[in-house]
Amino acid sequence: MSRVAEMRKFMNEVKVETKKVTWPERKETISATLMVFVMVIFVALFLWLVDWGLSALVQQVI
Repeated sequence: MSRVAEMRKFMNEVKVETKKVTWPERKETISATLMVFVMVIFVALFLWLVDWGLSALVQQVI
């Protein structure tokens, strides 16, 4: 089988599999995106506080 035929077969299989996917609704996507943003901000703040605290501790030791 030639490379072109293999690629064509692969692309057809991709198209078939893509039709089987259940895509999330708009509301669901927005909700998940907002949760990701909230968690990123929360983790960033937490890491900033830990870094600040450890820096202060190291300054006290030095």
